[in-house]
Amino acid sequence: MAKVSNLTGSGIAGGAAQSVVGYVSLAQTASGATQGAQTAISDIVQYTSSTSNYGPTLSATAAPGDTVTVINGSANTIKVWPASGYKINNGTADAALSIATLITAQFISLGDGNWAAIKSA
Repeated sequence: MAKVSNLTGSGIAGGAAQSVVGYVSLAQTASGATQGAQTAISDIVQYTSSTSNYGPTLSATAAPGDTVTVINGSANTIKVWPASGYKINNGTADAALSIATLITAQFISLGDGNWAAIKSA
């Protein structure tokens, strides 16, 4: 993956370089109690606070290969939902994926509203 410093060193403007690499949101609170209540706001989101089973909903319009990384640094399990009518890992439509405390999951858009997920151990 390209780093901002590598891209800016090759003459790409800082803002454009950051857009290529992605944005990070640190120390966020998972506040969505249901599907659609909170969106995944950045390419990488670190949750440090959450009520059990709260979390974000992934975009239905992400391009193929777009990724969202969710880091659960909170004391509770969080959930990540697909957009309404869609699936994660070809599971049941609208079903959330639970991410336990101190687990990270990467979600990869399949480009059709559905997502693939990889979780750390």
